[in-house]
Amino acid sequence: MKDLLKIYRRYILTAASICVLVLIFNLLLLFFFLLNQFGYKTANNYASTQASRLSDQLTFDHGEYVLSKDAQKLIDEKLAFAMLIDQEGQVIWSRHLPDHLPRTYSLTQVASFSRWYLEGYPVKVHVRPDGLFVTATPLHSMWKHTVEFKEDFMHALPLYLLLVFLSNLLLIFVFALLFGHRFYISLKPLVDGIDQLTGDKVLTLPEQGIVGNLAGKLNKASAILVFQRQVLEKRDHTRTNWISGVSHDIRTPLSLILGFSDNLAESPNLNSEEKKEAASIRENSLLIKRLIEDLNLTSRLEYNYYPLRIKEYHPASLLRSLIASYYNHGLSNQWSLDLALDTALEGLILNGDPDLLLRAFRNLTDNSIRHNPEGCQIQICGRIHGDFLQLTFSDTGCGIPIPIIQLLNHAESASDTGSLPHVMGLRIVKQIIEIHHGTLEFDILKDVCRSLVIRLPLS
Repeated sequence: MKDLLKIYRRYILTAASICVLVLIFNLLLLFFFLLNQFGYKTANNYASTQASRLSDQLTFDHGEYVLSKDAQKLIDEKLAFAMLIDQEGQVIWSRHLPDHLPRTYSLTQVASFSRWYLEGYPVKVHVRPDGLFVTATPLHSMWKHTVEFKEDFMHALPLYLLLVFLSNLLLIFVFALLFGHRFYISLKPLVDGIDQLTGDKVLTLPEQGIVGNLAGKLNKASAILVFQRQVLEKRDHTRTNWISGVSHDIRTPLSLILGFSDNLAESPNLNSEEKKEAASIRENSLLIKRLIEDLNLTSRLEYNYYPLRIKEYHPASLLRSLIASYYNHGLSNQWSLDLALDTALEGLILNGDPDLLLRAFRNLTDNSIRHNPEGCQIQICGRIHGDFLQLTFSDTGCGIPIPIIQLLNHAESASDTGSLPHVMGLRIVKQIIEIHHGTLEFDILKDVCRSLVIRLPLS
């Protein structure tokens, strides 16, 4: 929903920004238009000045009017014609005056064309002592019009412009809100469908509107995901049942082997070498039994088929019972187990499955013992670290090789798994810690890990 609101806000801001830019563009366009009009007025004034200058270059000499060469050139290149009308309305001088134009003008005619047009020719006039000097530009070269406004309107014009501007902003906001709401309504089913993709039902989003194609693709993707999920669940269920069935079927003959090997190991009819072989059979049978149990447990943990028995437990007591069990079962002197706990752990109570956690701690301790047959020192340290219970398992033995850690984390670099020993024990530890919302970290030093850190949340 937050992502949808973010899109909604962005769409509104985008639409509003576009409208504001359009409005600014219109204002700039109006500004340049007014500037152009100002430029036209300047040019118009220049035209009037030009008529005055041309008039100054027309002189009366020896009974006739004479125009300078520069003025003649200017009239020839820029103007349609020029003429001089005396006080009686008679044209007493002209240059390029069309034949169809009259040579005599009344006061009314002069007043009519002096500001506008003479037979369609835009004209400019300049008053001189001997008459009226008239210049004309070519036909259709200039547009003239008068605009009149009341003075009250001109005084209120800034307020009107402000009201127009605010009205435009309000209109832009309303349109942006409407379009944004429409876009929101179109996208909402799509976003809801994405949120429901992890569900067990196939989506049936309406395939219409501006997101109809996306809705159709989402429906198809949902159908594929549901089908794949059903196939995977069926496969996982079959695999778990098969592992559980095989474990159950092997358990009975394995119990017989263990029983017979015990009898043989204690039989007085066997010599010491034969008893040693019987003990080896029993020891390897126990290893097979533990591997089967590990396989069954990791399978159930992976597919969430293991029923967690959550209850309160004391981490300090759990770790002490772990150490005591090893010494009570006759741990050889070549291995030593040390437990170092902060005093803050003595009264600490957490929620979890203590049996599963004890299994994880035992797997780590067994790994140190099993992979260091010549003996080593094993240490377990516990302390409070922020909001976590931090447990560190370390030993002075050979440590955990990097390929084992890569294999456990499904790293691509650990592709040659055929020559690696199984990591089921560590995998079970990782699964147990993760279902307790904890983390498992390997402290690697010089391409080997001799220290492993477990962090369990305090709440």
